[in-house]
Amino acid sequence: MSKNEGQQKIYSITAYVHSHYNSELSLEFISREFYISPYYLSHQFKLVTGFTLTEYIQMTRVRNAQQLLIITRQKISDIAEQCGFNSFSQFNRVFNKLSGMSPSAFRKHQASSSPSSTLLSY
Repeated sequence: MSKNEGQQKIYSITAYVHSHYNSELSLEFISREFYISPYYLSHQFKLVTGFTLTEYIQMTRVRNAQQLLIITRQKISDIAEQCGFNSFSQFNRVFNKLSGMSPSAFRKHQASSSPSSTLLSY
């Protein structure tokens, strides 16, 4: 696989993550889905994006959760499930790590500040 083909495959995988972030995603699953070895995928993904696949999946899920927290009044536990998190505690931990605040604090902060000022960016 040429460097360009490898990059294209990684871009296809990032697009897949963006459209399936609410599904069960793992290195093993994605490597099977894209006919690429888990080791090669892991290495190439980090090389091309600067993030591990797991970090990228988590960032995508948190970014979508942030948007739902801003535009809906859904319960935070429903948003966590809708964004592909297996447990509420995992969601809180990852959200806090990436956003610097809890989901409820994020929602309160957004209500009192300009939209998207604290949205997670890649």
